[in-house]
Amino acid sequence: MITQTFHISCKKHSIAKVRDVVSVSKHNLRQYQSTEYSEEMIEVVEGSEVNILDDVKEIYDKEFTEALEEYNKGKRNDRQISNYLEYVSESKKNDVAVEVIIQTGDMEFWSDKSPEQWEAMKPLLKEQLEFVKEIVPEFKIASAVIHMDENSPHMHVIGVPVATGYKRGLSKQVAKTKVFDQERLEAIQDKMHEFVSKQMSEHPEIFEGETLKPKEKGRNSDFSKEFYLKVKQKEYEELETKCQAKEEQIEALDDTAEVIKQDIKATEQQYVDAVVNSEMKKEFMRYASLENPKTTLGKLVSGAFKKFKEWWDRTRKPEVTEKARTSILEQLREARVRADQHNEQQISKPHKTDLGMER
Repeated sequence: MITQTFHISCKKHSIAKVRDVVSVSKHNLRQYQSTEYSEEMIEVVEGSEVNILDDVKEIYDKEFTEALEEYNKGKRNDRQISNYLEYVSESKKNDVAVEVIIQTGDMEFWSDKSPEQWEAMKPLLKEQLEFVKEIVPEFKIASAVIHMDENSPHMHVIGVPVATGYKRGLSKQVAKTKVFDQERLEAIQDKMHEFVSKQMSEHPEIFEGETLKPKEKGRNSDFSKEFYLKVKQKEYEELETKCQAKEEQIEALDDTAEVIKQDIKATEQQYVDAVVNSEMKKEFMRYASLENPKTTLGKLVSGAFKKFKEWWDRTRKPEVTEKARTSILEQLREARVRADQHNEQQISKPHKTDLGMER
């Protein structure tokens, strides 16, 4: 016996806020790089291939614009609702949308099926989607995507449950708990079981020798134990990947901090060395300039400096003196030329009084 799944998103998988729609869109449309999933093995049946949030916004505009205008009529600006989607997202009272997963058979059933049998399941999933529209017309479909890159062919359906007749707030509202209450959900699943049973009987090329497992009362889905284990494993792997990414970020920050720390230490040492060297030179010159040193060190430095000065005066001083004199004289000549040029320019300019006389 095989299972039929009509599972609606709930608890931590609920699409409670706008950001949840964005997250679901990335997953359903495979808008990220992954070795596990393949964008080429999905089929968008309804909605955009780019952004499911735009599809949800379109449903909200179509379904709630009139009710929103009626609600805002005559109200103060601070009591009006400017954007119903954002209002629902921030209110925490309703989910902005609902995801339904439709699947016939679990991982075990599909593990030995051929690619042709997998492909033959696509039109059956599309038929199931049309049947959902028929039996739950209040569930306005924004997006439907078939996934063929996991352990079984299945469909992700994103829609907005809509209910009317409200006395408080908008006359028409998002209403997950009203459209999919326990009694209604069981009735939907019962009808889906009947519909899928008929499909199975009409397609022995896929389901020959199989029957549909009865729906267990009170359950949101007929997911098998293997499917649940796969879901939990996937959640664990995603969490592990996030933890690893955080650890890598921390390690990178630690490495950067260590580099900065070493740079600061090196700069600090360079500054200290410069100060120490400067003080050393001052101390040396103090010893070198002593006329009658009394200490052994003073005599050594003073004597060495005198010998150095004798060598300097005899060999290097004349050359350095001549270069310095030449450089200074050259600078003086250049300064004199610039001064003469400036004076000539001033003389050549006509004075205001001269201009007046010429007129």
